[in-house]
Amino acid sequence: MMNHQPLLTVIVPCYNAEKYVDKCISSIVNQTYPNLEILLIDDGSLDSTGAICDAWQERDSRIRVIHKQNEGLAYARKTGIENMTADYVTFVDADDWIDADMYKNMMSALLFTNSDIAQCGVCMVYEEDGRRKHLESEFKTGAFEVIGRIEGVLLILENDRWHSWMWNKIFKKHLFDGIEFLKGNGFAEDLISAFLFHKAAQSVYLPDEYCYYLQRSESITGATHLSKQLKNHLDFFDALYDRYCFVAQHPEYHNALSFVKIWSLRLGIHLLRNIIMYPQYFDVDYFYLKSKQLRSMSLTRKDKMERGLKMEFYVLKITGPRGYRFLRTLYVKIINLMNRLKITNRQISNLSSDLRNSQLIYYI
Repeated sequence: MMNHQPLLTVIVPCYNAEKYVDKCISSIVNQTYPNLEILLIDDGSLDSTGAICDAWQERDSRIRVIHKQNEGLAYARKTGIENMTADYVTFVDADDWIDADMYKNMMSALLFTNSDIAQCGVCMVYEEDGRRKHLESEFKTGAFEVIGRIEGVLLILENDRWHSWMWNKIFKKHLFDGIEFLKGNGFAEDLISAFLFHKAAQSVYLPDEYCYYLQRSESITGATHLSKQLKNHLDFFDALYDRYCFVAQHPEYHNALSFVKIWSLRLGIHLLRNIIMYPQYFDVDYFYLKSKQLRSMSLTRKDKMERGLKMEFYVLKITGPRGYRFLRTLYVKIINLMNRLKITNRQISNLSSDLRNSQLIYYI
């Protein structure tokens, strides 16, 4: 046990989580690291989530509840940061829970190595059958590794060994100075973590799995309503495009530039398709704004992208937003006509080949 235990703020955004929030809060208050400030941010919940949070506030003096209008997960986190009093901060989503020794071991490693960020392993738990997916190892070893700034940012950007999640990390509060949280953003909000690692001199990584990440179909990442899916898509592209611009401006991270660029282009092209297909769900200027952002990017020979998407991107670059919209709309109309006429798959394939050869829709 550490002789000195700095105060750690735990921020828990809560929205319509009455089925899960009690287990989440219980896992926090039962931490073996006791010097906690627990901020429960009720983000305009429509169920009993707010009342459950209030009841916990009565039971534990370390808990403070903030009720606010619904503005999205990112702004709930922002509210927590604005109201915290500690020099260290971490996050927990209201439907997840954490190991009892998580904060004790992570704070110990953070202070021992004098790092700016501590990060631990994650275990995914599937609600429907309780199945667990260990992203590291289910066995805890107590090991940790110090990671330099550039390596840490690249690991986050490449999204392979590490992930952008905010809730398996502890941060020094000063890293959030100047970080922008977008109102209404409830998807891909974790992608700001790359900017935080960029501001950190070094981080410490604990592979032990202390976070339990619940996979449930009705969560933000599993949204089924079309309007919500489209909003998530837009949020995700905006976050990825910001990340691409950031990497493009910092040569030390260019090893990850192609990866970030390709993901931005893939998501952006599919976003343009959705804006054309469902214009009623988007502001009038979005199509031209997103087209401009995509056209500002360029592909090189080493950028590995699917042939169809690559050709569609070049059509956008060459013909501009209006030309792209016309050709994409024409293609959709042709496909819909084929479906109405019940043309067979082989006939469709042959016709599509003929059309490509005539360069009518060669970008598909």
